[in-house]
Amino acid sequence: MTNTTIHIESILGDVKGIDAEEGQQIYDLILKAFFQNNKVILSFDNMEVLSEEFLQSAVGELYKNYSHAEIKENLLIENISFTGKVALKRVVDKAKESF
Repeated sequence: MTNTTIHIESILGDVKGIDAEEGQQIYDLILKAFFQNNKVILSFDNMEVLSEEFLQSAVGELYKNYSHAEIKENLLIENISFTGKVALKRVVDKAKESF
């Protein structure tokens, strides 16, 4: 199994991940890598703003089709800010309850 690194800033062309449409771009890339049996490294280098809406679309939606254990095994979060970690934790907690 190989690793696929997704550099959020490079994909968005911005240091702000704000809306659901941007998150959907990231989600689509994660799914593509998962379907190819690749592990994903999600790199948040230089990202200054991460909204919960963005994170829900990018990561939270994975919980519709994958268990927490599968996601944890195949998705590595790298270089995320403290506030990003807090927002991501809220999103993941909500997703685990909802799905």
